[in-house]
Amino acid sequence: MSAATLPQTRSPWFTRCAWILLDWAASGFSTVLITLVVAYVMRVAFAAGAGGLSPGVVWSWTLAAAMLVSALVAPILSAWADRRDRHRAALLGSVAAGAAAFATLAAVPPEAQAAILAAIVIANVSFDMAAIFTGSLLPRIATGPLADRLSALGFAAGYAGGGLVLVVATSLLACHQWLGLSPPGALRAAFAFTGGWWLLFSLPAAVARFGVNPPDGHVRTAAGELVAYARSLMPPRDGGDRRLAAVLVGSMLVLGAVQTAIAQFSSVALEEFRLDAQGLVRLVLLVQAVALPGALGIGWLAARAGRGAALAICLAGWTVVLILAWFVQSPGQLHALAVLLALVLGGVQSVIRATIAEVAPAGRAGVTFGLVQVGSKLAGAAAGLAFGGLELASGQPRAGVVTLLLQIGLGWWAVRAVAAHPAAYASPSTFRIE
Repeated sequence: MSAATLPQTRSPWFTRCAWILLDWAASGFSTVLITLVVAYVMRVAFAAGAGGLSPGVVWSWTLAAAMLVSALVAPILSAWADRRDRHRAALLGSVAAGAAAFATLAAVPPEAQAAILAAIVIANVSFDMAAIFTGSLLPRIATGPLADRLSALGFAAGYAGGGLVLVVATSLLACHQWLGLSPPGALRAAFAFTGGWWLLFSLPAAVARFGVNPPDGHVRTAAGELVAYARSLMPPRDGGDRRLAAVLVGSMLVLGAVQTAIAQFSSVALEEFRLDAQGLVRLVLLVQAVALPGALGIGWLAARAGRGAALAICLAGWTVVLILAWFVQSPGQLHALAVLLALVLGGVQSVIRATIAEVAPAGRAGVTFGLVQVGSKLAGAAAGLAFGGLELASGQPRAGVVTLLLQIGLGWWAVRAVAAHPAAYASPSTFRIE
């Protein structure tokens, strides 16, 4: 790594806070998506189904479509950002598109089914792109244990911000009569608020100083950039290349399974346990409350005991969660399972984000995170299609758990290189996060 691309060891507080705020801002999308948006789709816009498909299948396949679109857009946009060093511009553009999609979701009536599905797909894709460039900015401000702590703080801030957005959004729904709104109208007002929150708290990143990467070593086109990056991975030339390839493949499988499991958790709670919107919101708030200290705890463990140990604990926890999900029979058991899921929910994503930032080749963090996003979305799309297809074939909403277990297991096997060869932190830092 050249001196020009090394992260500043004493990055200004404002820059680090602006980076953490990106998670704070974006997580409102996640909480509202898996509660109010899924309820709006399944109980309002598509309550009677569509084209012979049940609301649950419509939801599963809409998410699968969004993942496929993300897989197509991510490599092109990330390669462009690397070539031109426009990571921040790509980030802010993604946020603006996501906020606009939520504004559209708020503006169109429930009968506009095509527009609703399009807005959900665009919002999901924008969220994915923003996550790529949030991650690609991390190696510019931290490496080693500091990157683990910052990544964990970001996820913890995300759980706090996501929970707060959900509280405000559901308050709009609870007070709909006082506000002169119908329940669907209150849901649409909540969507407008969520998009505004996402945009507002992402703006500090527009003026933060993330530094620059030199354009040296990049090719002239996005396609050429992707080809050059692919050639650097195949065939692996040494242990470092093999470790990078293993981390990327394992991360794709694990994140694809995790993202699909989170999305399907709400669908199963609505369909099988007949939770109403308020019950689902309480369940998600419980997850947010437990996940916040869980993410901080895993970040602390990763910084002190190593990412391999932290990752093994998270993946073992996810395996247990998915196995137990098959046997859950009551709302009380569902809530207990949600607590267990929350303990490892942000931890695995935090550790993987810090690991990818560490192993990304100099000047190609965007393509590295973009490649992981592509792979995870393709893996998630396959899992989402399998989830919907198995439900359609068996009538059992939890049949897709088998697919998720398989992906977690394969990803764990691939990413075991992290445990076998812990990262030698490039710039150990004694700078303490207070």
